[in-house]
Amino acid sequence: MNCFFYSGSSCFPITNVYYKMITHQLLLVSLLSLVQAQEAILGAFVLHRHGDRTTKSWPPAKLTDLGYSQVYEDGTWYRNRYITTTSSSMGMETDIVELSQLSVQAPVDIVLQAAAIGWLQGLYPPVGAAKGSQKLANSTTIEAPLNGYQLIPINGITAVAISSNLENTVWLQGSSGCLNAIISSNNYFISQEYMDTKAKTDSFYQSIYPVVNGSFSKGYTSYKNAYAGEQTS
Repeated sequence: MNCFFYSGSSCFPITNVYYKMITHQLLLVSLLSLVQAQEAILGAFVLHRHGDRTTKSWPPAKLTDLGYSQVYEDGTWYRNRYITTTSSSMGMETDIVELSQLSVQAPVDIVLQAAAIGWLQGLYPPVGAAKGSQKLANSTTIEAPLNGYQLIPINGITAVAISSNLENTVWLQGSSGCLNAIISSNNYFISQEYMDTKAKTDSFYQSIYPVVNGSFSKGYTSYKNAYAGEQTS
């Protein structure tokens, strides 16, 4: 049986089985290529976080140079994925932004607005003096500042999504304005699980107080405020 492939009660030459496997694989690859060739991306929705920021313990928090670099690189990645790559292009302008082709929203917040600006710089970088210039009616040529920097408006969001504006905002924060979420959160603080965990961790939180005493009081440094403390760092 060394030269045959056995299946149930039948025997087949290994060469025939191998040939059929290769044929099926080639057929599958051909079908996938056909599907990819017919695929068309009509649009993209990007929900993005900000990059590295300074601590909220010393307001105002701001985007760091690292955070700026992170969002800029992300914007460049999306540019390569959806704008400049022919195979996945959505028909958007590749160099000079067409403002009717995109809509950008960010909450009114120093870090988030700055992150959106940095991300858009990666999506549509400066186009240079040649493309970033306009000729006026008097034949004067005006070059855009900053080597053809592109101005892209960012719509400010002042409120999270609620039932009355779900279609017009992308800022999702399910616990905001939700009575059930507030009740559920408060109930945890009277649960046996919370009280047991707090008792077990009190000594730990007091041991780290000398490290955080510039930001928190001794009474505040406990398991109860662990999440709130993390949010400020």
